[in-house]
Amino acid sequence: MDRLPVIKVTVQAAVTSFRHPFFVVGSQPSFDMPPPSTIHGHCASALGRYPDSKTFFFGVHFTYRSRVHDLEHQNIAVALAPKTPLRVPTPGGAERATTEITVQPVAREMLFGATLTLYLDPSLEEAFRAPVFPVTLGRSQDLAEVVSVERIELVRGEKVRLEHTLLPRAVRPCVRFGSTVLLTRHISEPPVREATFAQYIVLHEPVWLGGPTDTTRSFDRVEGIDLSDLFTDPSVIDEEGCARGVWIHRLVDAA
Repeated sequence: MDRLPVIKVTVQAAVTSFRHPFFVVGSQPSFDMPPPSTIHGHCASALGRYPDSKTFFFGVHFTYRSRVHDLEHQNIAVALAPKTPLRVPTPGGAERATTEITVQPVAREMLFGATLTLYLDPSLEEAFRAPVFPVTLGRSQDLAEVVSVERIELVRGEKVRLEHTLLPRAVRPCVRFGSTVLLTRHISEPPVREATFAQYIVLHEPVWLGGPTDTTRSFDRVEGIDLSDLFTDPSVIDEEGCARGVWIHRLVDAA
């Protein structure tokens, strides 16, 4: 397949945060890139239901202006033992409390001035033109705005620029740049909510495939590494004539 019809959706948010799932108290750092499961959930909020995980695919380009740490308060609720005495009498005359709530400050990392561009199945076009639920990016309180929705075709390209994107761990032999991270790949629907994880490369600095010959920032073709999911967005061309690279990801492996 040399051409892939998609919708190109651009979303902007004043502030967002993509929490590490294994950090609960004390500190909550943010990923540099929305995990695949977050992107799937973002599309679900627009559609009003979860897109079929077996056929769902996406390409992503994500940037932000700055990042900061700030303190937030968490309300920690703990169920009390049946015989725990009531600490503060209530007008109703209850003899004992069932829950104790404490307030705990937490250092949270947040990203400011975020712009997310998604390349999605065209069947999601109407969902993003008239989202079912309020548009958020990251946490439920991080309000966002769908700036544009357009139909384009991704194409194969000989001169490709990859940056501010997500790559599969399998292409690590091709690229020396970017951070290897463990991200949530897919979370099944309620009530099971089973999470699967995968390793990805978060790439912000640019690398080129077939681009400038005088740069050391190259994305190399390596024998045995499948690049069939690499396309380009021909509407975004850099000064060297290289098109924006778009890697197509899926939530589940083909059977």
